[in-house]
Amino acid sequence: MGEEMKGFGDAAKGLAKNPLGIIALFIVLVYGFAALVTTFSGSLSASERLPLIWFLVLFPVLVLTVFLWLVSRHGGKLYGPADFRDEENYIRMQLRHLETKVGVADEASPLHIEQRRTAIALEAPHSDARLAIAQMRLDVEKELFLLSRYTPGVSGEMTGWPVRRHIEELQKAGALEPDLANNLADFVAIANSIVHDSSFVEKDARSAASVGSSLVAKIRRKRLVAALERDFDGHLLWHAHRHRPEGATKHYFWSAVAATLPEFGYDFDVYQEAAHRYMERMRADHPQEAERFYILPLDEFEAVLEFRERELQRIMKTWSYTGWKDSHAIEWHWPPEWGDLGWNGPILRENVHLWGAEEDLMLTRAALDSYRPRLLAERNRKRSTAR
Repeated sequence: MGEEMKGFGDAAKGLAKNPLGIIALFIVLVYGFAALVTTFSGSLSASERLPLIWFLVLFPVLVLTVFLWLVSRHGGKLYGPADFRDEENYIRMQLRHLETKVGVADEASPLHIEQRRTAIALEAPHSDARLAIAQMRLDVEKELFLLSRYTPGVSGEMTGWPVRRHIEELQKAGALEPDLANNLADFVAIANSIVHDSSFVEKDARSAASVGSSLVAKIRRKRLVAALERDFDGHLLWHAHRHRPEGATKHYFWSAVAATLPEFGYDFDVYQEAAHRYMERMRADHPQEAERFYILPLDEFEAVLEFRERELQRIMKTWSYTGWKDSHAIEWHWPPEWGDLGWNGPILRENVHLWGAEEDLMLTRAALDSYRPRLLAERNRKRSTAR
């Protein structure tokens, strides 16, 4: 008996080395105890033994269902480092699994996909690929911190928190979905291993940096949506339309979008999500004001981008070696057909320099290049539906 217990203990130690073994050990113990109770249940009545019998019948089916789900959804987490010849293979397996999850779940807008491709291309000049993944690791932490500033219910003491706690707190507050939170935690662990272990090849580091770039784009989008939604709440620009005539509301919102495009990354999807979330809250609290809050469709959003492009080109022509004369030189020239909007201001709020205007123009054109094909596809789809 003692030898048998010792053998069982050794087997249990072996199973407990990875998550899959722990699950198997738990199943064996639970099923074994249930079988023992049923076997030696002579004092139990038939009605008392019936639940145990049903448990013995259904438990294997339940275990098989859960096991299939774990293998299909979390296969990479069922093994421990000891199951591989060295820890590097374990990290590589985790990285490949994370690449698959992030690739399948990639919901970034076309504009963010283009921005991510640009970011990945900019990683190439690094002589050591670990610099790229280290930068992505820092970018993840930075975006998480910025997102926390716009997330109600998250403590303002996040500066001293480790990244994993940032992720946990933002998930609790509903700012991060569970899948995204898990992917971020996995990426941080993988990035830390690769950065601190010089034996990893450059290919692994670049793959991890690519995954990190995709995750940064996702968090950045959430942060921009949260920031814009708060802007709708607190910035006077989005509330001054109340003082305009009823018919002037539409073009007033055109001007507000034109002025704030850089603040939400020139991204139509960010604008739409933030605006609709704000509208839902307003309908519950202030239904009359919600009715006057105008949300631009894609074709009007494109028209505003084109207007900003023209305005940037106009002020760039007035630049001289001494700069612009004053802020009035770079103020908006609203189209006459927009009517009297009742406000004006500088087109450039930051980087008030020719270089700042050139960068702004480049980003505006990138957004136009992204949304023009999408708008054309929508128009063609409407035409085919109308037929």
